[in-house]
Amino acid sequence: MFKNIYTILALGLLVTFASCNDDDKMDDAMGMEPEAVIGADFSVDIEEVVNLDASSTTGESVTYTWTVTSPSGAQVSLANATSDMISFTATQEGEYDVTLVAVNLAGTSTAQSTITVINPTYATADQMGRPAINTVFNFFGDADTKNGYNMTTPEDGNVPSAGFKGILDALQTYIGLDPATYTNVLGLDNATTASVLATDVLMSNKNFPSTYGPSNPSDIRLGENVLNGRGLGDDVVDVTLILAFGGDLQNLSATQQGLIGDGVAGNDAEFSATFPYLAPAN
Repeated sequence: MFKNIYTILALGLLVTFASCNDDDKMDDAMGMEPEAVIGADFSVDIEEVVNLDASSTTGESVTYTWTVTSPSGAQVSLANATSDMISFTATQEGEYDVTLVAVNLAGTSTAQSTITVINPTYATADQMGRPAINTVFNFFGDADTKNGYNMTTPEDGNVPSAGFKGILDALQTYIGLDPATYTNVLGLDNATTASVLATDVLMSNKNFPSTYGPSNPSDIRLGENVLNGRGLGDDVVDVTLILAFGGDLQNLSATQQGLIGDGVAGNDAEFSATFPYLAPAN
């Protein structure tokens, strides 16, 4: 009888050990529960590409599911939403909510992050296709007006030509010229000159060498050897002043002679022979 009891106990222990051993094998097969990791919140500028990396997630045989919600509440389409790394372009200002779900046989882990997208305000700088246009002649009033000049799409004209003509008229009247009869060295009146200069971009006629002003004042052809692109050595400010105040360059008054040049004969350092050709900074 005792023998049978010992036999039953031994069998029970074997079953228990076998069961524990199977559980250990199952645990080994399942591995550790994952711990989803996608990093801290951060900020980017609008239209930048956002890269998110979950490769630091722990656990074996992990599968990933990403969800990105835009500031408008819409789901962002992700081509690689089941990879450990994703990317998308931040096209909206505001906060993008990111959720990562990491899953394996041992369990599930979730991580969340917020990407703040900023639409930066850039300082408006003079386009400088035609230096002095905005700096000198566009004095409608305050800094906002000058900045507005550069915010206008060039194809639409940076300022209305009628307003620009009014500036030329006022300046010429101030120095004793008659704007009603004034024509410049190109034979253009103020209305036509305004339409040419009001857009602060360069014209380019590829049939002729690029130059802002003619080397021979007696041979001036608009769009051919004047206001046709510009070279680094071209005295663009002087050309603009001549068009505004020089008339036909004959019988200039002392005031006109003082206004048709800025007194700067050329650059203070030689230009480079290789791109970008600019002289070294002082």
